[in-house]
Amino acid sequence: MQLYRLIWIGFLVIFAFSGMRLSFATTEPKADLFQMDEVVVTGTKTERRLKDTPVITEVITRSEIEATGAENIGEVLEHRVGIVVDRDAHGDGVQLQGLDSDYILILLDGEPQVGRIAGKLDLARIAVENVDRIEIVKGASSALFGSAAMGGVINVITRKASSPFAAQFTNNLETHNTIDSRSTVELNHDKFNALLTLAANRRSPVDLDESDLTTTIDGYKNWTHSTRAEYQLTPKASLLFSGQYFAQKQEGVSEREGVVFDRLGDIDNFSGSVGTGYQLGSRSKLMGKIYTTRYHDESTVIDRGTSLIASSNVTIQDLIKGEAQFDTALGSKNELTIGAELIFENLESQRITGGEKDVTTDSLFFQNEFRPIENLAFVLGGRLDYHSEFGTHFSPKLSGMYRVTRDVTIRTSYGQGFRAPDFKDLYLDFSNPTSGYQVLGNPDLQPESSGNWNFGVEYQFKSSLLGRVHLYRNNLQNLIEAERIGESVLGGSKFQYFNVSEAFTEGIEVELSTRSIGGFSTTIGYAYLNGEDKETGLALLSRSKHSGNLKLAYINQDAGFNVDLRGRYASKWGFFDDGDKVLEDEEYAPSNWIWNIRGSKQVLRWLKASVGVNNIFDFKIPTFYTFTGRSFYGGLSLIY
Repeated sequence: MQLYRLIWIGFLVIFAFSGMRLSFATTEPKADLFQMDEVVVTGTKTERRLKDTPVITEVITRSEIEATGAENIGEVLEHRVGIVVDRDAHGDGVQLQGLDSDYILILLDGEPQVGRIAGKLDLARIAVENVDRIEIVKGASSALFGSAAMGGVINVITRKASSPFAAQFTNNLETHNTIDSRSTVELNHDKFNALLTLAANRRSPVDLDESDLTTTIDGYKNWTHSTRAEYQLTPKASLLFSGQYFAQKQEGVSEREGVVFDRLGDIDNFSGSVGTGYQLGSRSKLMGKIYTTRYHDESTVIDRGTSLIASSNVTIQDLIKGEAQFDTALGSKNELTIGAELIFENLESQRITGGEKDVTTDSLFFQNEFRPIENLAFVLGGRLDYHSEFGTHFSPKLSGMYRVTRDVTIRTSYGQGFRAPDFKDLYLDFSNPTSGYQVLGNPDLQPESSGNWNFGVEYQFKSSLLGRVHLYRNNLQNLIEAERIGESVLGGSKFQYFNVSEAFTEGIEVELSTRSIGGFSTTIGYAYLNGEDKETGLALLSRSKHSGNLKLAYINQDAGFNVDLRGRYASKWGFFDDGDKVLEDEEYAPSNWIWNIRGSKQVLRWLKASVGVNNIFDFKIPTFYTFTGRSFYGGLSLIY
């Protein structure tokens, strides 16, 4: 097996250094108001116009990202219908179709990110300054992306330089001693294209409950640097390099039974890739890529009274991925994609049994797009994964699209997904001195699996109105949950992971957008979600049955002025079960509306000013990280 893997690695490396640009390269924004001509890549791993892809895909464009005034990707996503950003001590996680962060694959330019804590990959680690667009595919996507894509994929795609030389610096000040500074430099000359980004932001700890010293939200200092460069080797070949470095320092306070603890965190994350390919005639393309990332997390808890270290841990996670992909047209009605991946992961931590573990995943995937007539398309695909701990798993998916008229399009899909237990599920051995609980992994766990149905209808009336209706159902088996097995040595509860439950989520999402009329445009969205544990009949926790969003925007291009008002609604949801299998009133969080407003003005050709208010009506619950109260901000952008 080791020889087999070495041969495969060599095969992938040869492809990775053999030729041309990767297919996820970004494109310049189109004039189309609803961005239906936007090129997307995530749903099929090939370039397709949004209106032509058979896989239901959502796109958040660069202009939409800028209009939110967001500092990071999490703040952008929370304004989309059917997407819930869940904030807690571990960062900004995301739910799609009622499925938690554990089941959502987060990609940056098509590459997986590591460093999940309690299943969450903190979206605040991904700054927005160099982002061109965000592509979202909801529902099982394991047929192309394997484990961790059981509930969907969010692919953050960075932008290319569009000017021979350009520079921009932005600085924002906000409540809670929050400072956000960003800068970009663009270079585009002859065969060379590069975009460099620097971002730094900080916030002091936030305490919404003054009855004790425990801070509701930790303070942080973040630094991000990213580079994206492309060089055209020949008319048919180019070389693409990307790299990113993220660093974060955290500080917070916990109080338990009169003892005060200072919590300190130090995170470093580096990732880099190099990719090439070769155009084989006019109808075939061969691509390869090598990607690596390292996540280093050092956490320390200090007893303030004695100045002694109560606990400390260093976690280092490495991932190396090699990928090769071949795309070709078969006649005039079929387009075939085949590919191979090898992923090696290693984790070192005092919090896992043995202190160090590694796993490998070898994968083959295929996809064929068949268009028997112009208005009808089918995509059949599948992926075979060999996991070093669990053996072989096959994930199929079938998608279809029918354009009924020029204005009405129907899409549907069925896919099977799976999620292999991660290092935490298998090997964790963690005790929390500030809370007293202990959590143990279980090496006997089996992969979780799902079956997912999606059905969507899209209607565009000329260029003035766009409506979407999306129905879905997820059937989940073998779910991994932590169950109480006794009392820890610290006096708290002792938990261990088991395959214990089956569940389902189902729902409908509706969205209506109007074009600019007199400078005004609107978007209204509503989502209904029903999620239930099949064994207990209880509703799944941390999920609102009803949610919605509203956006009203005004743009005056002649005056260089725009204002953006956004609201999002969530009905009450259960956040805690005391073990009696019944949710009492005090175990529900109340329904709420959160409103944000932002305005910006192009003061001079090289100067832009912006001001805004988040959570206008100051809604907050001290026990929830999601609600930190009202905050004001303002900033300036210098453009050269």
